[in-house]
Amino acid sequence: MDIPIIIPRLTQINTTISMFADGYVDEVWELVNSRISLSDYTAIDQKKQLAERIMLSDTGGMAIEMIKKRRTIGGFTANIGDAAARLGLNTILVGLYGKETFDPLYEPLSRISRLISLGDPAVTHALEFDDGKILLTHMEAVSNLSWDDIVDTVGEEEIISILTASDIIGVGYWASMPAFDENLAKICALIPDDEKQRRFFFDFADVRKREEVALVATLQGLFKVNEKLPITLSLNEHEGAVIFELYGEKLDDIGGRITDKMESVRKQIGIQELVVHTPYYAAASSCVDGTALSPQEFCEKPVRTAGAGDSFNGGYLAAMSTGLNTLERLQLANATVSYFLKNGYPPSVEELAKL
Repeated sequence: MDIPIIIPRLTQINTTISMFADGYVDEVWELVNSRISLSDYTAIDQKKQLAERIMLSDTGGMAIEMIKKRRTIGGFTANIGDAAARLGLNTILVGLYGKETFDPLYEPLSRISRLISLGDPAVTHALEFDDGKILLTHMEAVSNLSWDDIVDTVGEEEIISILTASDIIGVGYWASMPAFDENLAKICALIPDDEKQRRFFFDFADVRKREEVALVATLQGLFKVNEKLPITLSLNEHEGAVIFELYGEKLDDIGGRITDKMESVRKQIGIQELVVHTPYYAAASSCVDGTALSPQEFCEKPVRTAGAGDSFNGGYLAAMSTGLNTLERLQLANATVSYFLKNGYPPSVEELAKL
């Protein structure tokens, strides 16, 4: 796909997306492998190196120096909302952005999105490596968030107004929010029964954080939700591996008939669209547009990895809003996350055009 050809279509987007209901501040750290001098050191740049250090410590203690790289916004609503807003979507983000006033980190996002804050954000300590990240999160602020808390803060009439205006409704992260199923049911009940074509968008996050029985129950419930609003479920390679296994498939690399397997899993879940994104490829199966696979150029030395998957999702939603087909949606999403990895933030339409 020639990205510049679709730039005019991105500038004409008139799509509103609303997202519920998390919010994080990410403290991103680098681990020191060896200290050369006060100002010079080498970093642990592979997760395997850290694992080896842990194993070598055996039953004894272990100390590793941490250096803070940055403090940034995090989570489903903010990261996807930021990427989508930069590409032209109207974004309404309901989440944890600050109790009395927005945390200063969220001020730039508040200038391109409508933020509705439910309280102070959770805090994640992100250990960042060249091949991924390890997220250590104090979850209380998100885990304790109930539907009643959302209604008490926002008001049911305002929630209905937000849902009425929305073309796409995003809900996540399932893994971090025990009340996910309840929140989803309540949102479904408030969506107006009109002629507007809406859809749901989900990102489950690390599905291994909760019991398999809970994951199966939620997946089974998606079939009923899809009957009311079509669903797009987006998974990274780790989430995809777990869910594929539940349905008797193995998430292989590009040579492993991935699109056939995706179609099988999508049909078994009973949703309209399934997307999987990895550092090497992205694939999708849609009952409307068919299946597609888009190879991704692997980024050897990313500037930033935390939030990469969310940037892919933001690019995918922007592409979906332009009416692009499955392959083109994957290509635009891949371009968005590629820019993010190399620059540390999601692109604007103009920056995307320069790729």
